[in-house]
Parts: sequence; structure tokens; C-alpha cells
Amino acid sequence: MFFKSDIARYKKWRKIGIQLNDKIIDKIPKELILQAARDLRMLGKGNVLVFDSEDETSYLMDRAIYDAKIDGKWFIDVYIEQYSKDDCLTNNEKRLLEAMRKSFYSLFIIDEIKHGKGVHLIDVFSEGELFLTDIGFSFTAKRGLLIATRVISIDDLNFTGGCACVFEKKHLEELKGNFIRLFEKKKGMMSWAEMMRKYSYYFFRKMRQFGIPISLEHPYGK
Repeated sequence: MFFKSDIARYKKWRKIGIQLNDKIIDKIPKELILQAARDLRMLGKGNVLVFDSEDETSYLMDRAIYDAKIDGKWFIDVYIEQYSKDDCLTNNEKRLLEAMRKSFYSLFIIDEIKHGKGVHLIDVFSEGELFLTDIGFSFTAKRGLLIATRVISIDDLNFTGGCACVFEKKHLEELKGNFIRLFEKKKGMMSWAEMMRKYSYYFFRKMRQFGIPISLEHPYGK
């Protein structure tokens, strides 16, 4: 069951997320931005950032915040360690930071759409189910499409970290199979969650190859 109060809470956390992400982005070291750009193949000669579109800056920030490491630590963890006790952060921002730390990335299939509310997703790896609140996406999504994205959970809501890679269902076997085979090679060195974070850039690269342009509500300055 989805209530009007859910939309109100969603809009509240989205607003908080926009403000918080501005603060986080301001603290990202340049070398981490370059590392994220290199992973996403956005780095040109002379360390110049090269984007196919303005929207790709969101993928760069997402990669730098969540899935790039500095001194062996994910940057989101470094930020929390350094600034979570800072008076410049509100209590709600601190709560959202912890939710961001616990977020996860995966590949999902869109099973059902609730217009004006969001989409029901099935994780293609774990077969777990969740409802993703995203008002804009609920009008552009189509049942059966695949979406690779980060999920943040807070206040009984699930929403994206800010950007997603969308594909037609015909690419399911390739996208799923490649990650399963990769895990078979890496499972002695890292957990599934660690592998997904380290190699999540794979979905962005594939999106550039055969993904579907589609908009989500995100906190990176839009």
C-alpha cells in the first residue's frame, strides 16, 4: 500500500539529498574525480574530462562518492568519518549519510509500474523485491526493462542514489552472466557487495554501448 504521506516523505528526503550532495561533492579530492572518470572512460588526454552529455556528470559524482577508494576506503566512509560529527550537518543529513553508506548497487527488472509513485523491482541476482519510489521515472519506465542502479533505503522508502543505467530485457543474459562469471573469479578476494561496487562502472560502459536514455529524479544539481 502506498500513501500520500509516502510521497511527502520522499520529497523531503530528496530535498535533503540535494543539499547533502552539494556538501559531499565539495569535499571530493581531485584525484578521486580523476579515478572515477578513468573507471567510466571519461578521461581524455591531459586528464581532461570528456562527457557524451551533461547528464553524465551525475554518473561521475555517483562513482566518486560511493565506489571510488582513497587510502583503501570508499569515499562515502571517509566523508562520514571526517564530517558526520560536524555542526554543519543537520541530524537528517547525518541519518541520510548512514543510509547512503548502507546503500547497494544491483541490476533489477521492472516488474510493475505505479504511475505517480514509482516502480516495483526484482533483483536479477538475489531475486529480492522492492518498491522504488521515483515519481518521474514512474511515467517513463516500461515493464520488463532492466535498470542498474544504487538503492538507498530510509524512513521505509527506497530510492535511487541519483542515476541509473537502463537496458532492454534482451540484454539480461549478457549483463547478468558477465557479473556471475566475474564473481566466480573474484569470490576468493572479495564479497559480492564489494565486487558490485568495484565493478559497477561496467553497467555505465554498457549503457553507452546499447542502453536506453531515460530520466530519474536525482540529487546532483538537477
